[in-house]
Amino acid sequence: MTASLSDVSTPRLDGETFRLDVPPGWRQGRGAFGGLTVGAAVRAIELRVGDPRRKVRSVTAELAAPVEAGPAELAVDVLRGGSSVTVARAALIQAGETRTHAVAVLAASRPAAGAHAWCELEPPRAPPWRQVEPMAIAAPGLPAEFTPEFARHFEYRLVEGVPLSGGAARCVGWIRPCVPSPLRDAGYLAALVDAWYPATMVRMRELRPMATIAFTLDLVGGLDGLDPEAPLLYRGTVPVCADGYFLETRELWGEDGRLVAINQQTLAIIA
Repeated sequence: MTASLSDVSTPRLDGETFRLDVPPGWRQGRGAFGGLTVGAAVRAIELRVGDPRRKVRSVTAELAAPVEAGPAELAVDVLRGGSSVTVARAALIQAGETRTHAVAVLAASRPAAGAHAWCELEPPRAPPWRQVEPMAIAAPGLPAEFTPEFARHFEYRLVEGVPLSGGAARCVGWIRPCVPSPLRDAGYLAALVDAWYPATMVRMRELRPMATIAFTLDLVGGLDGLDPEAPLLYRGTVPVCADGYFLETRELWGEDGRLVAINQQTLAIIA
């Protein structure tokens, strides 16, 4: 049976460090796709903190170098644990160097949470996911750069944003893993939000390789009450591209219209 997203991105504790066996078949370019490595780092942090009351609220990460298939070590340090907030960091290490680095803020719910809550963002307009056919992945004639290995593990239901069409740098669609994931946690969302192709590819007329160098994720609403088999609605927009880099804002929404997560990435366009 094909491994689930949680299977491949959950590290195991080995003494004072965590170990991760990075599987083959999940590459984007030279290394494992960033959502897998960031998700693994977040899970290692949660396991180290070990307090289910403190939910991951924000993650910042740097993808310093490709993470190759094979064994990796995750070193986790708790920077500070207060009465309701814990800040911790994780470094994914291969060949003696840090390949992915993440800092997470975990915090308990506040007493005034119910009195101060709103969302002024509107969800994307999209048909219900069952009315949108899944995209064909690795279709004949498409270059390998457009269909990276990891993409075959996800189901994409495209609503807006055909690659290389010359349209606005915007993508909308439904996304979920092909194999249901037993864990639908912060690590799951970190991986899912990173799995869609950059919206810059919509505006371009020819394919160029790209790589994420900085990653920020803010978790807004939980997944409680949502159908675990249903995909999440994705929106990605690129408001600015300059000097060979672009900033992309990504969102995940529940099918009930709730905002689940917001992600910002800085990506380099590789010559």
